[in-house]
Amino acid sequence: MIEDLDIVRKATARRMKLSVDPRSGRVRLVLPSRASLSAALEWAEAHQGWIARQRARLPQPWPIEPGMIVPFGGAEFILNWAETHPRTPKLKDGELWIGGPRDLLASRLLRWLRSQAHVLLETETRDIAQRHGLHVASIGVGDPKSRWGSCSSTGDIRYSWRLILAPEYVRRATVTHELAHRVHMDHSRAFHALAAKLYEGDPAPAREWLRRNGARLYWFGRVD
Repeated sequence: MIEDLDIVRKATARRMKLSVDPRSGRVRLVLPSRASLSAALEWAEAHQGWIARQRARLPQPWPIEPGMIVPFGGAEFILNWAETHPRTPKLKDGELWIGGPRDLLASRLLRWLRSQAHVLLETETRDIAQRHGLHVASIGVGDPKSRWGSCSSTGDIRYSWRLILAPEYVRRATVTHELAHRVHMDHSRAFHALAAKLYEGDPAPAREWLRRNGARLYWFGRVD
């Protein structure tokens, strides 16, 4: 029996499909709405070897512990925790100082990183949008499973807060990608040309970095 299996029926699915969520390691089995569940489960069981190989490639848990290296805004900081330090995190001489009870260290740091991501991504997005005459409505951050950013037709943009853990050029490429959707709600040649113009360079290396390293960001803060 496959552990941590999610079964999803889709009317638009033409065949069965297996995938492993890089964020959680859960297996997703998609099947057409009228497909036999027993046959689908048997088919999935036959792919246990493939599932095991995909799970073996998943990043290792990345727990939050004193003394660890915390990537932040394109730089790296040593996590300097002491119960007597101020509870509000502070960057100081290559270190990220944080205080308060040890058992609340992880939750406090994650909340702070998320709030800082919101501030930084909103500032960058509105700055680039203003310089290029693009209208943006609201800007928010969340923790989506598969997207680093999204843009609605009304101009609402949302990002994964975990972009704060990525290099600066990767974060900026994601911002300009979403801003390009304010003109082209597709991935046409015109869209990619505009995204490169807003980025002021070739965003391909940033996309490659996310392809190779993005899954690991999902495991930041996890202990198992």
